[in-house]
Amino acid sequence: MSTDFELLYVIPADNDTRSFDSMLEEMKGNKNRLKYVLKQLEKDYDFVFIDCHPGFSALSENIFNAADIVLMPVIPSTLSIRTYNMVKDYFKEKDLDNSKMMCFFTMTDLRKNMHKEIMDELYKDKRFFQNYIPYLSDVEKMGIHKAPIMEFANSSYAASCYRELWTEIKEGVLE
Repeated sequence: MSTDFELLYVIPADNDTRSFDSMLEEMKGNKNRLKYVLKQLEKDYDFVFIDCHPGFSALSENIFNAADIVLMPVIPSTLSIRTYNMVKDYFKEKDLDNSKMMCFFTMTDLRKNMHKEIMDELYKDKRFFQNYIPYLSDVEKMGIHKAPIMEFANSSYAASCYRELWTEIKEGVLE
């Protein structure tokens, strides 16, 4: 579907994605099905983003195999650290290319010592981009406006953080 934003197209998720896992399971572990489908889009799109629900399934394994990078947002909190470690372990267990796993911090509040400590510790893994998304109301308002932050708060600090993170991601991916 086209959107109100130039060169942005979306395929909205619906309940059919739940049946995708069953279909993939019936195909007896074909973990490259999505990779084949996405290969056909290369000449038409610069980037394809797939927002995967949390959890491990045939769909997530297909996404992990098909993706050039797995961009994982991490909140600097104990529960998110646990999830991050689970994903790293999953990659190892399934013999997936762990160099694909690239992370960034989101909902970050540097006034909280725990956030700073967690970020300092996880930056040592060399999987995290240096730029992060702060916990600010402008970020939350994207849901209210149903628009990217650049559309309604382009000069805000939060918009600047998104631009800097995107620049760093592109440099990390396109090197």
